[in-house]
Amino acid sequence: MKFIWSNRTKLIFGAGEFAKLGIEAAAIGKHALIVTGKSSTKRSGVLDKAMDLLRAAGVSSTVFDEIEPNPRSKTVDRAAATLKEKGCDFVIGLGGGSPMDAAKSIAVVASSGGSIWDYIYSNPDKEMRDVTSVMPIVTVPTLAATGSEANGGSVITNWETNEKAPLIHPLMYPVFSIIDPELTASVPADYTGDGGIDIISHVMESYFSSPVHTPLQDRFSEGVIRTVMDHLGLAMANGNDIDARSHLSWASTVALSGIVNAGRLGGFPLHAMEHSISGHYDISHGRGLAILMPHLMRYTAEVAPDKYVQFAKNVFFVDTDSMSPEAAIDAGISKFTEWMKQTSVYFTLSDVGIGSEKFEVMADDIIRVSGYGKDYIDNARNLYKEDIIKIFEMAR
Repeated sequence: MKFIWSNRTKLIFGAGEFAKLGIEAAAIGKHALIVTGKSSTKRSGVLDKAMDLLRAAGVSSTVFDEIEPNPRSKTVDRAAATLKEKGCDFVIGLGGGSPMDAAKSIAVVASSGGSIWDYIYSNPDKEMRDVTSVMPIVTVPTLAATGSEANGGSVITNWETNEKAPLIHPLMYPVFSIIDPELTASVPADYTGDGGIDIISHVMESYFSSPVHTPLQDRFSEGVIRTVMDHLGLAMANGNDIDARSHLSWASTVALSGIVNAGRLGGFPLHAMEHSISGHYDISHGRGLAILMPHLMRYTAEVAPDKYVQFAKNVFFVDTDSMSPEAAIDAGISKFTEWMKQTSVYFTLSDVGIGSEKFEVMADDIIRVSGYGKDYIDNARNLYKEDIIKIFEMAR
């Protein structure tokens, strides 16, 4: 096991900590571009509060409120032009994963130039542009989901080509992030549920796909999964349950901060497949993950039996010593699927109106965008085009 872990983001966590936005922001800039979605932060009053806090600290702000779910590359480029026109010297991503990812990408274009899609890998023949500098970034999540507040990554969609892909660079870490669970209280139950599945996926993918023995990281993963399972239903039933919201928010931040997956190998096949679905159909990222997750588990369990037995034992407390490995694996996956159904986070492709007409096209896109020159995507069981189509069929 070898790794380098460097997380350069200052994390300010806790109910009521949003009040520190102005003071913290004043230390890094004078004019913020606030990047947010089209309605939720306005409706909740969070956007107005952010502007007030900045103003009180002597920081002016310009609002760019055109970020879509699955943020578009052209929108990012347009926002970067607005930033330059208004003379902003740092960026605040305010909202869910889409505004935060967009803010990071805007900071890249504003400082390194070009178009954001110039920096994003989408096929092996593409000539990539290097990130040379990034404008200072601040993130304030209003949804526990992507964990973008604690890493140097973003995911952007090219709607013209239906390609959705990540951009990851060490310069893209936020200077600071404020994780205030009270800001998530107004999130509807369905979006809260989608976010919970996203959190689980971030620690589950490498848990199952990495061949490296990482017992401490495994305990981290199992703890995050169990924490989400214990608190997601509570938050969905009562949005004002700040204790439940707090545990989800911290799980979200930790899950993709780098410490959980440090030293692990293997890919993120679930994300690779989902990105193609939402790149073509524009559904919620978390919803797409939920659709595919139990079926990918079933499809790949036979090549990582020890880890799936461990999952059943440590997450669901199955008495694995009293049964065969095959029975233990089935018990773990079945219990997880049942929890998804009981918590109203289990869906099929049919539930979101997706048929089989684009399965081959999406599978080709997945191999091209996420295969990195190979004819498969990395996993404990490498997934070729025909494997991806089979998983799509299972998810119908």
